[in-house]
Amino acid sequence: MAKKLLAGAAAAVGLSIALLGGVTAGASAAPISAAATCTGAGCDSKDPYDSGCGATRSKAGEKATARGTFILYYSSGCRTNWIEVPNYAGGPPSLELSVWDGGRNKIVRYDAKPTAGRHYGNMVYSPGSSCAIGYADWDADSAWEVIVKSSGC
Repeated sequence: MAKKLLAGAAAAVGLSIALLGGVTAGASAAPISAAATCTGAGCDSKDPYDSGCGATRSKAGEKATARGTFILYYSSGCRTNWIEVPNYAGGPPSLELSVWDGGRNKIVRYDAKPTAGRHYGNMVYSPGSSCAIGYADWDADSAWEVIVKSSGC
């Protein structure tokens, strides 16, 4: 009898959650990708994930350092590049993430907080086989600590 009551209560709770728009047993844990909200040069200086461009990303290059692994990404849907570090060790005084498109000689700079964790810069439109280069600087000097080039360079 106790099992029937528990089963009935569980079914009622499940129905209530489903009616309220909650998660059901068959729901997928994968994030839903939104369509890209920008195209072409209109993607310059935009957030790759807020814009939906991150949904079609692939690695264009990467470099491991003592501060983390820096990855240059390319979005095939938006034809953009950006630099990201998923595991930044942190440390002052700064963290600048920049990306350059050689075909247009366009650079997009982003100043991230120098805290530990995941950081990424904004995008630059860099179509096809154009040379794209991602840069990172954490010493606030005139030299880049990280340079990651795409295969088009």
